[in-house]
Amino acid sequence: MTRRSKSNEQTRHFRIGVVSVSLTMPMSGLLEQYTSLYRGFQIDGPDVRAIRVQVAPTRFSPWHRRRYVVSVNDRVQFEPARLEEVLPYVDWAVNWEVPRVMPEYLQLHASSMEVDGLGVIFPGESGSGKSTLTAGLLARGWRYLCDEFALIHADTLELGPYPRAICIKRPSYPVIESIGLKLHGNRHYLKGSKGYVGFVSPLEVRSDAVGKTCPIRYVIFPKYTQGAEPTLVPISRADAAFALHRVCFNLLKCRAVGLDVLAAMVRGASCYRLISGEIQRTCDVVQRLVVGDHQSRAISA
Repeated sequence: MTRRSKSNEQTRHFRIGVVSVSLTMPMSGLLEQYTSLYRGFQIDGPDVRAIRVQVAPTRFSPWHRRRYVVSVNDRVQFEPARLEEVLPYVDWAVNWEVPRVMPEYLQLHASSMEVDGLGVIFPGESGSGKSTLTAGLLARGWRYLCDEFALIHADTLELGPYPRAICIKRPSYPVIESIGLKLHGNRHYLKGSKGYVGFVSPLEVRSDAVGKTCPIRYVIFPKYTQGAEPTLVPISRADAAFALHRVCFNLLKCRAVGLDVLAAMVRGASCYRLISGEIQRTCDVVQRLVVGDHQSRAISA
């Protein structure tokens, strides 16, 4: 397939927490959508460690289904067929590249939040309710770090912010509306097997919605069960470390020994499994745990 001329390509640069991105594409409308979604993170020039994502449309041919190429740091990563798939694949391309260009961080499949300077991570596979729970806590004043990853610095054991737009699947749209949040631009995109999704921009929720680097104090494994009574069950740190290693993307490629990082991190954390149900009641349970513990420690100090 022959690519179109690069003469109309544009590049924008972003620093999304600890992750820097330079995005190049000739489709000005789509680039504006991405820029609008990450407007609060746009910077004037490229960061030396930026993940470079390039999007190129290909000439139409009845013999080729795929119409776009998404490359990261000059390597083809994805070939989406439809324009509405491109931005989700751009996000995926960045996610795949983070462990390679930032080996100082251990990357877990977990949403991550900060409240009162304390880090809370919610590890789990897709479908466990991480993003919806994150949105619910964000609406209650918690500060957002990421809905997809926990980035743990191997030396400091602290969480680094990567406040990418929160990805919401279509079945969860009513839940998001019920807690007072809105999808950015009321736009919908196609994200592989997840179907149609929308994005919530944290900076459109509150100007101070994005959290800062912080120590991890809670590790909570959520599992959504429709109609369930939200319940927190304490688990041992050993059980938590074992479960965390199964959701680690770069256990063997982190610059430190990944298992050592996990073991050291959970030694300073309280660990739970969460049976989640209706969003407001689930947030009540989590809020009572974290905020209540924090207040108790403050009084004791």
